Amino acid sequence: MPSFSKPSRRLTLFFVSVLILCFSQSIAQDSKKTLTVRDYEQWESLGFRSVFSPDGNWFFYEIRRNNKKNEIRLHNLKTNTLKVLSEGSRAQFSANSKWLGYFENPSAEAREKSKTPLRSTFRLMNLTGSDSLEVKDVSGFSFTDDGKFLAMKRYPTKGKKSKGSDLVIRNLETGQEFNFGNVAGYDWKDESSWVAMTIDADGQAGNGVQLFDPLSGTLNVLDSKAATYSGLKWREGSNDLAIFRSFKEDGYKEESQHVLVWQNLNSKKETKTVFDQGQFESFPEHHKVITARSLTWSDNGDYLFFAIKQWEQEPAKKDKKDGEEKETYQDLTDEAPALQIWHSKDVKVIPEQELSASRRRDNQFMSVWHIGKKKFVQLENELVESVNIQTDHPILLGVDATPYEKEAMFGRASRDMYLVDIVTGSNTKILTDVNSLGSISPNGEDVPYVKGDDYYIYNLKKKEHVRLTNGEAIFLNYDDDHPTPKRRPYGIIAWEKSGNSFFVNSKYDVWQLSVNGKNNRRLTNGKSDEIRHRYTFLEFEDFIDQNEPMYLSTFGYKSKKSGYARVIPGKELEQLIWEDARLSRLNKAEHADVYAYSSETFSDSPDFFVASKSFKNAKQVSETNPFQKDFAWGKAELVEYTNANGKKLQGALYYPANYEPGKKYPMITYIYELLSDGLHSYSLPSQTSYYSRTVFTQNGYFVLRPDIVFDAGDPGISSVRTMEAAVKAVVDKGIVDEKRVGLVGHSWGGYQAGFAVTQTDIFAASVAGAGLTNLTSMAGMIAWAFGGAPENEHFEVSQERMVVPIYEDVEGYVRNSSIFNVEKLNTPLLFEVGDNDKNVDWRQGIEYYNAARRARKQFVLLVYANEGHGLRAEKNSSDYQYRILKWFGHYLKGEEAEPWINQGIPYEEQMKSLKNWKK
Repeated sequence: MPSFSKPSRRLTLFFVSVLILCFSQSIAQDSKKTLTVRDYEQWESLGFRSVFSPDGNWFFYEIRRNNKKNEIRLHNLKTNTLKVLSEGSRAQFSANSKWLGYFENPSAEAREKSKTPLRSTFRLMNLTGSDSLEVKDVSGFSFTDDGKFLAMKRYPTKGKKSKGSDLVIRNLETGQEFNFGNVAGYDWKDESSWVAMTIDADGQAGNGVQLFDPLSGTLNVLDSKAATYSGLKWREGSNDLAIFRSFKEDGYKEESQHVLVWQNLNSKKETKTVFDQGQFESFPEHHKVITARSLTWSDNGDYLFFAIKQWEQEPAKKDKKDGEEKETYQDLTDEAPALQIWHSKDVKVIPEQELSASRRRDNQFMSVWHIGKKKFVQLENELVESVNIQTDHPILLGVDATPYEKEAMFGRASRDMYLVDIVTGSNTKILTDVNSLGSISPNGEDVPYVKGDDYYIYNLKKKEHVRLTNGEAIFLNYDDDHPTPKRRPYGIIAWEKSGNSFFVNSKYDVWQLSVNGKNNRRLTNGKSDEIRHRYTFLEFEDFIDQNEPMYLSTFGYKSKKSGYARVIPGKELEQLIWEDARLSRLNKAEHADVYAYSSETFSDSPDFFVASKSFKNAKQVSETNPFQKDFAWGKAELVEYTNANGKKLQGALYYPANYEPGKKYPMITYIYELLSDGLHSYSLPSQTSYYSRTVFTQNGYFVLRPDIVFDAGDPGISSVRTMEAAVKAVVDKGIVDEKRVGLVGHSWGGYQAGFAVTQTDIFAASVAGAGLTNLTSMAGMIAWAFGGAPENEHFEVSQERMVVPIYEDVEGYVRNSSIFNVEKLNTPLLFEVGDNDKNVDWRQGIEYYNAARRARKQFVLLVYANEGHGLRAEKNSSDYQYRILKWFGHYLKGEEAEPWINQGIPYEEQMKSLKNWKK
């Protein structure tokens, strides 16, 4: 090797330096800018709805923007053209694919300026021509099944007491319109132009039910009384109609209902039948028919299901004795006490009962009226608490959870199963202590259920149980770390339409199980590559036809790739698409083999692709956020680690925008439970999304979202050990500064983010939102957000996983509580609560604050007024995001601390600051 003299070395180093400088300047010039808060406003996302026209020639989807300038994008797939419907919503195609109806909403600016609510404008677009229609004051619309007629329901007149308003029926071919007043509800008959209407006028004058045929222009009054008519229900594929009609009876509060039925309408065989509860001896005394559960026809039209409930009587007159009124406690007081009596023997605590009553579901009993036989049968009662309505069977499945109600109080629910005869009302117990059951087969012969690790069927005719599987696959979810007494199956999908088999999920695959127990077959082979296969319902299907292709979503447990496949039972599976992305929202045109799906990654916002049956040559039809190319963006990758129990886990790691190799960055660790499956989910940059991965990466942070699994009885401790392993796996890559790692979580993640920093010092700062802090006090609370139930179930077998009540493991509850470990809190902690949180009592935050304050720890509590478990007001959610960034900016980046971080701000100064916010 030649040697260099000192001068030549200096010259070489000079040229190298020049080259490095030039290269660095080139990189800097090519470097893209990162997002600012102002940039967030333009960002858009796909809305919930995406719909094909029935013929597959048109496709629309909703676009939602951070600046609230929303729209519908309508694609003509034949001409490859696009039409933008500004502020469009609630769109619907006509069945003949000739029309599109939708609402145009007032702009966000107009809504903000207006002191009163603004109404949307209804628009009708002719997809085969240029004419369109605009109608104001329309509250809803619908097309007939043949697409030839349109109904437009207008808003009620202001100040009107009744529910009725104008209904306009429009002939879409001629433009002729028919106007009807005081219409409360309407329902098109399927495959027909007939429309049934209920009339509700002030004073009930002219109330009734009417039938109109716009083809002939005929209007028939089917019934008319000074009553309220509701619940219109056509029987599918027939001319049969049912409805409720209210009536009052002396001695009772509120109203009951007559049920009116017309069969073979507009024919010589037309009949009208009225269900009057007073005419049926089997109708229970002091009960009434209710409208809370809709009328349901049997498939053959022989019977009708509806619900009944106890009918509250008017208060009885005061008792008299020897001509004198009895003196009662009520006579001695001016008003009733504000009192609730809670008893330890209550199966449902009083708050649960109160909320259930407000939802009108308690003490309702499904019943059946056999129309022609003039027979009433109550199906649900104190024994059989609920029945599963199947409209094609005279035998129904009933459930009785009463034997297990004590266990259910604390999260160990189970059920006994009955067969209920709708003709006699008799019930027969067929299964004891089960929690996983399917529906009765289409041929009415079998019921599938899970016992142990396997599937069985109960044959109704032979009255025998048959075991169908014998451990050939994992049908129960043993990956679930909740300490429930029974593992849950991956699920029954549906019956094959013949009733001779049904489809179920295993961990990886879809199986077809034969009721004879001999011809089971696995339709997919996901186990070898750890790929999950799941059936995709493209339509509202009751059963699956094994002779037709089944479309399946596919997902790699380890790779996080996803796609779609197709299989016909007994034939080889065809993988249609398989990408290193998140594919979802599979959709199909009703009458054409045209399909749509969305694709996204962390760095590529979701877009729709339209494909043929083979999924080949799929064409991208949407382009969300095209301006993103002007900004720097991070990337996502998987990290792997092993927790303290030797379990291999994964985490999703997101790189900072404008990442430079060789440089070490700060990192924010976001925790909850299992998060790595969301590797490819796009994170919308938004000022109100306070835990946004994109906002964090745009601010120069790595973001780690690790999978956390828990040890029963030690959820906090086990969570910390898993976090330590996950963070170490990233730090060992040499890209993150181990002294600048932050932690953040919300709710259950907020518990972990608040607790972990009392057990480990690997985090430089933490942010905990709406988290538990004291398991000993929270375990005895009421979960107001979940029906007013006690926290017992949640704590013992659900998310907290404590297994036993506090008095059986006081040490464990204390060991896993933040406030009892506060002396070990060495990490600055920012804690957020909403003072109306009905999920986690916000006083949990106060407990931690007081404990940390007494222990002289760095702790800041953010209390947002009138907020619940999550922040809904934009001013609050954007403020919280701002403070998170400032908190991490100071502790992870060394930025100057704002005053609220290092010192308390007096109340008057806080109020003054808020008052001058805009100035």
